[in-house]
Amino acid sequence: MTNKTFYRLDAVSVLDVQGADAIAIVHNLTTNEVKSLDVAEGRETFVTDVRGKTLGHVMMFRTSSGLRMIGPSGQSNRIAEHADRYTIREDAVPVIRDEEFEAFVFPSDSNPCPQLQSTEAKPHQFNSENDDHLGELYQSMWLGHGTVIAMIPKDQLKPALDRLEKEGYELLSEAEFHHRRVRCGFPWYGIDLDDSNLPQEADRDEIAVSFTKGCYLGQETVARLDALGQVQKKLVRWSLVGTPDAGTKLAVGEKIVGRLTSVVSDENQSLAIGFARRSHFESGSTASATIESTGKEVIGTVL
Repeated sequence: MTNKTFYRLDAVSVLDVQGADAIAIVHNLTTNEVKSLDVAEGRETFVTDVRGKTLGHVMMFRTSSGLRMIGPSGQSNRIAEHADRYTIREDAVPVIRDEEFEAFVFPSDSNPCPQLQSTEAKPHQFNSENDDHLGELYQSMWLGHGTVIAMIPKDQLKPALDRLEKEGYELLSEAEFHHRRVRCGFPWYGIDLDDSNLPQEADRDEIAVSFTKGCYLGQETVARLDALGQVQKKLVRWSLVGTPDAGTKLAVGEKIVGRLTSVVSDENQSLAIGFARRSHFESGSTASATIESTGKEVIGTVL
C-alpha cells in the first residue's frame, strides 16, 4: 500500500438548506452551534426530533447560500422532510443532492489539500478553490483528525480518478473505508446508531453537542440527560478475543451488558464499535459471548 490512498463511497447524504432563514431553521433542529459558523466553517452535529432522538448524524458546513449537510447515506429525505415540517413562513428550502455526488475520502496522511488542517479554532472547514476535477473538499473526522472528503460531481468522476491515479494515489474500497473507520472509532449512522438513539448514546458530546446554544427541538431531553447523567448505554470501542459478527451480544453471567454494531478483524487484532451498558462504560471492563455456530467464546474489553 502506498502512503497516498483514498476511499470511494458510492452513496452519501448531501443536503443543502438554502435561503435567508436557513441558518435559523437548522439551528432549531440540530444539537451543535450553527449561528456562529463562518462561511467555509463546519461542525459535526445530530439532527433531533421533539423527543431528542437522532434523526441524523452529519457534518454541517456554512456556505454562501445557507448550509450543506454531509453524512452517511439514507438521511437526506428524512432530514429534508423534518426541516419542511418546521418551516412555516421562513425562507429555507432543503435541496437533496445525493444523486449528484460521490465521495472520495482521504485519511490525514493522504490529505490532498494542505490548507485543510485540523486547528483548535476551526477543526472542520471546506475549500472550494480547487480545479474542476476534484470538486469541493471538506474536513471531517470520519477517519480521525484531518480526514478530507472530496465531493465529486458524477460527471467528473473519470477526470478525478485519472488525476489521482496520475498523482500516485491508490484507490481503496468502501469495505476498507469501514475497516479503518471502525479502528478510528467513528460511528456510522444506520449501522452503529439510528433514530432509536439519543445523541449522548453516541458518546460525541464534546464534538457534536452544544449545551449553551439555546433552544432547539429535543433540547429539553438532551439537557436533562446532561444534568442528571443518566444515559444508560453508549457506544464504546471494544477490543476482542475471537471474531464475532456484528449484532453479537456480550454478557456477564446472564446479564447482557453490550452489543456489537461494527466489527473488523485482521491477523493482528479484532476491534468493534458497540453499545455498553452503564456498568461497562469504563476502560478495561470485560464481557463475553459464545458463538452458537462454533461454540467458541468471544471476550470483549472496553478500550
